Amino acid sequence: MWVDGQGDRPVVLRPGFQSRKRLFTVFFNYSGPLVVDILTQDTTMTATYYVQNVLSQVKSAINEQRPKVSTSRTLLLHENAGSHKARATTQPLRELGIQVLPHPAYSPNLAPCDF
Repeated sequence: MWVDGQGDRPVVLRPGFQSRKRLFTVFFNYSGPLVVDILTQDTTMTATYYVQNVLSQVKSAINEQRPKVSTSRTLLLHENAGSHKARATTQPLRELGIQVLPHPAYSPNLAPCDF
């Protein structure tokens, strides 16, 4: 870094222990975000957490927007994470009438929101 003799060196901020990664789970439909769930620190996304906390929010949000149809005729696209493919997750989705779309193989040219 070039600094002239009279100038002060700029302060460089480095990430500390406070800046840890967080997992956001976002569900959206044609009108925008439907549910945003933020996983608390030091918590792992499991099938149980996904069903009890995330899918219950999604079900409530869909029921508010479409009270007559509810969750039937709902299509869901999510990645192939273990918590999404577990029997503990797929069974409640079937019971709610939510159809899970197959996730395509990884392609750097095709993001999940592109299709």
